[in-house]
Parts: sequence; structure tokens; C-alpha cells
Amino acid sequence: MKITTIITQVHDTDNIIIRNVPVSSTIIEFPDHYMAIIDTGMAENPELVKELAEWGYCPDDFDLVINTHLHCDHIGGNKLFENARILISQREFEYEKDFGQALRESNDPVNILSSRGREVDGSMSILARDIKKLAEAYPVSSLVGRSEQIEFFEELPLLPNGISLVPTPGHSIASHAVLIEGNCGRALVTGDALYHRDLWKEASVPGINYSEKMFRETARKISEFKGIIIPGHGHAFNNLTNQYLEDDRFLV
Repeated sequence: MKITTIITQVHDTDNIIIRNVPVSSTIIEFPDHYMAIIDTGMAENPELVKELAEWGYCPDDFDLVINTHLHCDHIGGNKLFENARILISQREFEYEKDFGQALRESNDPVNILSSRGREVDGSMSILARDIKKLAEAYPVSSLVGRSEQIEFFEELPLLPNGISLVPTPGHSIASHAVLIEGNCGRALVTGDALYHRDLWKEASVPGINYSEKMFRETARKISEFKGIIIPGHGHAFNNLTNQYLEDDRFLV
């Protein structure tokens, strides 16, 4: 299988959560020309289509979209893929709809985050405000795709050969990594279960994870993976050598 990783960023925003933050999308080209993409970057970001074109692709080429989790910087381009099945977690979808509504209706986002078990206090008001702004601008239902495209992980949808889903809760309530196993090796697309190569043990930004305890346990398990890791906000690296790959296109 041919794997291509692309990185997109949003620059024209004052929101600290997404400004200038690289987001990874992973393209899988199967031997039978079936095409999949894992995560689709931030909403309203023209870089995704541009980056796809530079690698010789367009959204209509794709048969499948898999979202590791349902934060707006990972599902923002879903609607571009009009011909694709879209695979998501139903549990996460229902949770994020409810969470977003609570944020939109509240004048105290710190309290909303705290009531959901996140480790925040009054000093985190700027972060909480920006989380609320994202919930207001990008409700999950408006980004994820047409209802007829959506299939839920919990219903065990048909997956291409060589692809499997791995539960990775912590950053979000029901996030999943995607394990890719081919003739040449293995790769794990983690989403935000691992932000980037150098964030194994560093403290997370308070309030950014659904459960810090679950996030840490998931990160420990990922750290033991023998193969290529594609994190949610960085380039692919070989977890045996801890070195970034020389090329954003490789075979597994």
C-alpha cells in the first residue's frame, strides 16, 4: 500500500487552539486503486485541496474517509469528499454534539469544561473561550458529512484489507487509531492520541483532553508500537529509531 502524509495549517485566525498548528492527513492508496484518507484537517482551510493536488489527487478520487476523532481540526474537510463513505464513532458523535451545545449555551465555558471532568481552573479562561468559539463556529453536525455517507465504528463497517481500528480513548471520549498492515511493514495513524513525535511524556495543555489519565495510558501503549507512527500534528516517524521518515510518501 502507498501511504502519503500531508500537513495543513490555518494561519488567519486568532484562535490559539488552531492558529499555525500543523494537522496531519493520511492518504492510503490500495493496490486495487481504492483510496482512503484519514482525517481531513481544519474547516475552511484551502490548503487541503492544494496539498492533495500537489500529490496528484482530488477529493472525488476518494472512496473512504476515516476520522480518528471528531474535533473540528480533523473533520473540517469531510464535506469535500462527496463520493466517500465516512467512518466515525457514534458514541463520540453524540458526545460532541451534546458538549458543543452546552458550550454554545453557556457564558461560563470554564465551568462546562470542569463539569465534564477536564482539568481546568479560572486561569484557563482564554483556552476555554477559544474552545467555546470553535463550538459556536463549527458544530460537529455541520462538518462531519451527509447522513447517507456516515457509517459508525460501533456497527463494524466493512474495512479494506490491511486496515483495522484501534480504540485510543483519552484525548476524546472514543477516538480510534488506524492500523495499516501491508507487505512492507506497519503504520499506525494515531490522530491526537499522540500529537507529535516529541510529546510522549510532556504534560498536556490543561483542559485539552477528555481524560488525562486515559490519554496517558493510551500514549504508553502507542509508545510500544513497532513500526511507523503518523501522529495527529506532525510528520511520520519510525518508532524503532525515533527518526522522521525522509519522504512523506512511503510503502507499507
